[in-house]
Amino acid sequence: MIAFDKEKRIFKIETRNTVYVMQIVHDKFAAHLYYGKKTDGVAADYVERAVDFAPYVAEVGIGFSLETTPTELSFFDSGDLRDTAVKLQNANGDCTTLFYYKDYRIFKGRVEFDDMPYSRGGDETLELIYVDEVSGCVLHSYYTVFEQSDTITRYQRYENKGNAPLCIRQAASCQLELDDREWTMITLCGKYAKERNLVEYPAHLGIQRIYSKRGHSSHHFNPFMALKTKDTRENSGDAYAFEFVYSGDFESQTELTFDKKARVMMGLNRDTFAWNLAQGEMFTTPEVIMTYSACGLNKLSQNLHDHIRGYIIPSKFVNSKRPVVINTWEAVYFNIDENVLSSYAEKAKELGIDTLVIDDGWFGSRNNDSQGLGDWFVNREKFQNGLAAFSDKVHDLGLRLGIWIEPEMINPKSELYKAHPEWVLQCKNRPSSLGRKQLVLDLTNDEVINYIVDTIKRTLSGVKLEYIKWDFNRTLSEVGSLALPPEKQCEVKHRFVLGTYKMHKLLTQAFPNVLFEGCSGGGGRFDAGILFYCPQIWASDNTDPVTRMEIQKGTAFAYPISSISAHVSNSRSNKLEVSPDYEFRFNVALGGMLGYEMNITRLSKEDEEKIKRQVAKYDKWYGLLLTGDQYRLKVDGGEYAFVCVAKDKSEFLFVYQDTQNRQRRKLSLVGLDEKAAYVCENGNTYSGKTLHEDGIDVAVSKLPYGYFSCYGKRI
Repeated sequence: MIAFDKEKRIFKIETRNTVYVMQIVHDKFAAHLYYGKKTDGVAADYVERAVDFAPYVAEVGIGFSLETTPTELSFFDSGDLRDTAVKLQNANGDCTTLFYYKDYRIFKGRVEFDDMPYSRGGDETLELIYVDEVSGCVLHSYYTVFEQSDTITRYQRYENKGNAPLCIRQAASCQLELDDREWTMITLCGKYAKERNLVEYPAHLGIQRIYSKRGHSSHHFNPFMALKTKDTRENSGDAYAFEFVYSGDFESQTELTFDKKARVMMGLNRDTFAWNLAQGEMFTTPEVIMTYSACGLNKLSQNLHDHIRGYIIPSKFVNSKRPVVINTWEAVYFNIDENVLSSYAEKAKELGIDTLVIDDGWFGSRNNDSQGLGDWFVNREKFQNGLAAFSDKVHDLGLRLGIWIEPEMINPKSELYKAHPEWVLQCKNRPSSLGRKQLVLDLTNDEVINYIVDTIKRTLSGVKLEYIKWDFNRTLSEVGSLALPPEKQCEVKHRFVLGTYKMHKLLTQAFPNVLFEGCSGGGGRFDAGILFYCPQIWASDNTDPVTRMEIQKGTAFAYPISSISAHVSNSRSNKLEVSPDYEFRFNVALGGMLGYEMNITRLSKEDEEKIKRQVAKYDKWYGLLLTGDQYRLKVDGGEYAFVCVAKDKSEFLFVYQDTQNRQRRKLSLVGLDEKAAYVCENGNTYSGKTLHEDGIDVAVSKLPYGYFSCYGKRI
C-alpha cells in the first residue's frame, strides 16, 4: 500500500487501481512524480531542468528552482512564484515561508479529528514531516489510503515549536501537480433553487478558481472539482476529482502555466481565513478526498460515492432504509396544529408513507418567519397536549415522526435575543445585516452552543423521533464575535464552522437513533462535512421536476444517490406540465431518497392510488438506490438517464427523463453482467450483452416531456 525506496528516496502509495509517487530530492524537497493508473515503471527519478529567470536554490545550484519543481507542497515567497499552498506570517512581520523535508512515518489507520468531520477508518497513512528552520514551525503532511474506493485523503497539521507566535495566512489541504495535457475543469455551480448544475470548461492560462466567502459551502459553488483530459468520456479516459470535507468558506483552483502544466489546490479560503499559532499550539486543516479514474467519469463518481458511503456517512445509516416522509412545509407552511397534523398522519398511513415530518412553526412564537427562532420550546397553542403526546398518537398509527430545527439561527424577535443580544455574530459598533429576517448565533462561544443544545435536548426529551431536518437559512455577514479578543477576530469564520460541527456532534450523540437530514435554504450546505453527521441532505428548495433533473444530475456526479433527498411535490409547476404529473415527478425523485411535499388530504382517488404504487415500488428498489453503482448514460440536451447497478450485478434500475418531446428512444445500458440474462418487470428477458450493445427501447409518453423506468433482475 505505502512503500519507501530508501536508495532512491521514492515513496509509492497504492490503492486498488492507482499509484501515487513522489521523491525526496536534495534531501530537502518532496517532488511529485506521478499520480494515475497503476502500471509498471512509473517510479522514474525526478529530472531537473534549468529555466532562465527562475529563482534557484543557491546551495543546490542553478539547475534547481522551486519555480519549476512539481512539489508536493509549495511555500509563499520562497522562489516559487506560482500560487502557493502555504503562507505563514512570521514574528518579524514578513510572510516568507520555507519548509524543508526532514523525516517521514508510515503507520496503520489515520489521524482522527476531534473537532471536524473526516473519513473514518483508512488503511494506512504516510506522514511527511517538514520544518521551517527559521520560525521553528513543524508541518505534518498526511496521505491516508482507502484502498477499496481508490481514494487518498490529504490534510496538514501545523505545530509551532519555535520561540515566537506565528499567524497562518494560507493553509491548503491538498496540492497536486499535473502534466501538460489539455485539461477540462468540471465544477458544480448554481444559485439558490438551481444548485449544483454540472459545468465544464477548458482550463486556460492562469488561475481558475471557485470559492465561497459566504460562511457555508454555498448554493453558488460546491467544494468539489474534477479535471479530465480532452478525450475523456463517461466510460473511458483519465480524470481526477477533489472533494473538501468542510462546510464553510473554501477555495478550489487550477493554475495553468504556459507549458500547460497544471497545479491544483484545495483548502480554506485565504481571503476569509487566518489563524494565530502561539508557541506549542497546533492547527489541523480539513481534509480533501482525492481520486483518479482511468475508466472515465462514471468510475470517478463511483469512487467518490463508495468513499462517502464507506467512510463519511455514519455507518448505522448507510444500508438502513431511509424514511419515506410527508413534509408539511409546502402544504401548510406555518399553519400547523395537532388537528391538521393528525389528518396528515392518518392519510399518510393510508398511502403507505411511513414518516410524518413537522416542519417550521412548532415552537416558541413561530407563526411566521420574523419571530421565534432560538426559542426551542413547544408552542402549547398548537400542541395543547405537548409534543410527546402527539408523538405517541402518530406512533400508535404505525408511523414514525420527524421534526424541523434551525439551531444555528435566531430572530431579533425572540425571547433568546432579548436575553442575550451579545450571543449573535456581530462586529462591535457596526450594524448587523438581516438575512431571511434572522441573525446568526455566535458558535465560537461554547456557552451559546451548550445553551441551544441543552434546550433542544430538554424540549425533545420523551418525544419519540426518528428523523430531524436541520436547516441553515442564511449566509454570514458582519462576522465578528464579542466573545473573542481583537487578535482572534480573523479566526471567527473557521471557529464558527468548528462550532457548527460541535453542535452537530452533541445533538447526533444525544439522539443516536435519529436520522438527521441536512438543509440550508435547500442545497446551500451540501458537502461531505455535513454528510459526516447527516446521512442525507435536502438537495434544493426547488422541487420542480425539470429543474430537479439538472440539480440531481450534478449532485450525483460527486455525491451518492443515498445522500440526496428528493421529494414529489405539486408546487411550482413548470411550463411543460399543465398540472403536476405525479408519475413524472416520481421518476425524477428516483434520483434520490423518496419523500412527498404536498397536501395529501386533498388528493384525488386516482392520485392516491398513484402514490400507493410509487411507495410500493420504492420499497422494492431502495436497497439498490442505497448501495448500487450509478452509471450516467450518453444522452442529448434536455435528457437525463442513468442506470443503478447492484455491486454484484444481480439487479438494475434504469431511469430516463426527457423534456424535448421525443417519441421513442433507444439507450445502451452499461455496467451490467454481459454474460447474464435479466428479466424486467414487464416480463421481457434480455441478456446483459444485448442491453449494452443493442440498448433498450424507451417508449416515451406523448406529453411535452417523457419519463421511463425499468427494473431488471438477473436470472
